[in-house]
Formats: sequence, structure tokens, C-alpha cells
Amino acid sequence: MGTASAQPAPASSTLSAVRAGAVRTVAVNSAAAAGCRIGQLVITRTSMCLDTRAEVDVLRNGKIIGRATFDIKHSMTLQAGKRNWNEAFTVGKATLVNASGIRVSVSVGAGKGITTKVNFPQGSALGAAHKGTVGYKTNVGKKQQQLTSSSYRFTFTKPGYTLGGFTYNSARYRCDDKLWGPTRRLKAPGCVFPGGNIAVNMGDLRYISENIRDIRKKGGHYGEWGYGKPLHRLDSEAQAKKNRDAVCGRAKPSAWERQHGLTSCDEYPFASTKEGGTKLPASQRGIKFVPPTEQDRQGGRISGFRKQFRVLDGDAFYVTI
Repeated sequence: MGTASAQPAPASSTLSAVRAGAVRTVAVNSAAAAGCRIGQLVITRTSMCLDTRAEVDVLRNGKIIGRATFDIKHSMTLQAGKRNWNEAFTVGKATLVNASGIRVSVSVGAGKGITTKVNFPQGSALGAAHKGTVGYKTNVGKKQQQLTSSSYRFTFTKPGYTLGGFTYNSARYRCDDKLWGPTRRLKAPGCVFPGGNIAVNMGDLRYISENIRDIRKKGGHYGEWGYGKPLHRLDSEAQAKKNRDAVCGRAKPSAWERQHGLTSCDEYPFASTKEGGTKLPASQRGIKFVPPTEQDRQGGRISGFRKQFRVLDGDAFYVTI
């Protein structure tokens, strides 16, 4: 009998897909539009853009024989007073080097209670740019909240090759139905990016802004842009009253202040924050007697700010003057 000739092992043909480079998260003022560059994830309170670069390598027996490079760009806009929202994304024009015939499909998942619907030309060949959308619906319960993120899965195929792919996440977003008064809902359920920077403006309230400015001159800079010391919302009305009583309880306006209508005690940081009362050193807080009309305007502004940006217990925010 003759000896059998040795057969060469079949070639191993694979695709290896990766996101190229790190992605840096940037939080900007909610008054600004979220605009990205490659390698950035930028959020405001209600918008996100995410731009990243990707590569798909074509390998034969572990050796790279081809490569496709392209960008992926996302734009998501939440609705602070609605449960549903949309996202747009683009798989950009690809540079192909010995990498023709690679096709891409996209799936998107989110947390429990959130459904997603992806509209994308699944199985499209890399080369030309391809656009897609994602529709989101949430069923957050009464007086409940959910914190989650979107999970993007990109899968790449090529005839005769094992598939490749990668997964990454959006910024974390929160949907809630927590804005209630004692007996009624103050605002319809909605969603925000809690990591987005937000600020309430007190600059047009003469005496209140003077109080804040004088305290910040001492060096604490709590609630001031650029110092990394935001204030944090406190939902407990009982604790807010304790905070206010701790700094204003025994304070009385002077005769001059009474004569000029400065009879309402204004405290900073606000009583309705985690930093209120005597939580901070005495050098970093203070009070001032102001007109009652200013106090009323400040209270209404904080209430409206809370509803506009869905500011919940523990949420960080700044105060501009």
C-alpha cells in the first residue's frame, strides 16, 4: 500500500473589528449644542453626540491582508417631557485596502422597560456611507426612574470569513416620573442625561447675586462654573427647613435693612441643596437680607429649573450670576 500524502491545513480566514483609539467624554453647558470630533462623546442635559473611528482587518492565517477604516457618528436627542425619543447614526465612507465585500449590520439594545427599533440597511457593504435611526420607547412606572445606556452592536461579515464585531455604549441616560407634588404630577415623564452640566441663573436678582458673589470671593466657589464644586439637589422638604433654620432661624434684619425693604433672609448655598445649612465651613456660606419679591422670584426660578431639566435628588448643578 502506498503512503498517503500529507494535506495542508485549511487556511484560517477571519475578520477582526475594533474601535480605534479612546473616546473621551465631555459635558458641556445645556445652553450649547452638542457637537463632536472624532474620539469624543459630548453630552448636554438632553443631547449626545458620539464620534468614533473603527477598523475591520481581513486576516488570513493570522496575518492582516486587508483593512477597512471608517467613522461612526451618533446624535441622540432626549425629550425632558416625553417618554419617547430618537437617535440618528451614520457608518461613514470607508477606506478599503484589499477589503471589498465586507458587510455591516447594526443592533441596539437598552435597559429593562425600554424598547428600541433600528432602521438601517442591514448587510450593507462597507464603502459608501450608510445612515440609520433608532427609535426609543420607555414605560417608566409612576414615581419611578430608570438609569441605563444604549448598547450598540456592529457585526461585520464577508463570504468565506468568520464574522467580526464590537460593542460599545452611549452615555448613561435617565428616564423618570419623579416630578410630583403632594397630590399631582408637576411634569410629564421624560428623559435626560444626568451627567450633562446645567446651571440656574440668578444674575438679574440684585441682592441675591451680591450675596453669592460675596461668598465666592472667600474662595470656596461652590456652585461656580469651572471649579468642579457643583451644588446638589435636596428633595427633603423637612431637611431643607432644618437647613434654613440653621442659618436664618435667629437672624434679624437691621433697622437700615428694614427701612429699605430688605427683610427676607437669603442663604447660600440654597437650603434645598445637600450643601445647605451648616454643611459647609462658615467661611464658605452666608446669608443676606433681601427684598421678599426677590426671594419669591428665586423660589419660582429654582422650581422651574428643576422641572425644565428634571433635577432629582442628588443631581449636580451650578449657579450663574
